[in-house]
Amino acid sequence: MGFLDFYKISGPSARKVDSDSVDKTWRKKRFQAFLAGTFAYALYYVCRLSMGVMKQPLIDAGLLSATQLGIVGACLYWCYAVGKFVNGFLADGSNIKRFMATGLIISVAMNLCMGVLGASAAAGAIPSSALFICFAVMWGINGWAQSMGAPPAIIALSRWFPLKIRGTYYGFFSASHNIGEGLSFIFVGSLVAFAGW
Repeated sequence: MGFLDFYKISGPSARKVDSDSVDKTWRKKRFQAFLAGTFAYALYYVCRLSMGVMKQPLIDAGLLSATQLGIVGACLYWCYAVGKFVNGFLADGSNIKRFMATGLIISVAMNLCMGVLGASAAAGAIPSSALFICFAVMWGINGWAQSMGAPPAIIALSRWFPLKIRGTYYGFFSASHNIGEGLSFIFVGSLVAFAGW
């Protein structure tokens, strides 16, 4: 299996459902797809908003200035904007489960790497100028990975829900932003308070 084959849209399932349980199975799978997309996108938000929780401790520790952190934040949003345009087209012809999972894995990896680098810089192992460049590059990569979240989730909604109820479920899906923001402040805030820099 090649790299591009991994992202090809999967064919119909070989497993068949008996005619009596088709409707029940369809509704169950549809709801599972909705929950998976909603909570996966909430996790994307945890990885996107973590820098907001870490900014003040980074400034207080003297690792980065507010200006440097502003540039790092801009790297995320510029890459996110370009990536959302490109990845929206790519997601249309991709296996959306794998596409969305790839973006989330990359985003988590960038957050973990930045945490390790921040801790190393606080210990004096990395100079502030190198930390700034690494953070800008990694947060830009995170921005690109973040752009791989919304398109697959919206595609899943359009594939699983008919127009008659799609708006209702999209409304529920939009709560994923708030769920992710809440989780970000609780989880990342607790982690920074516990571990510090």
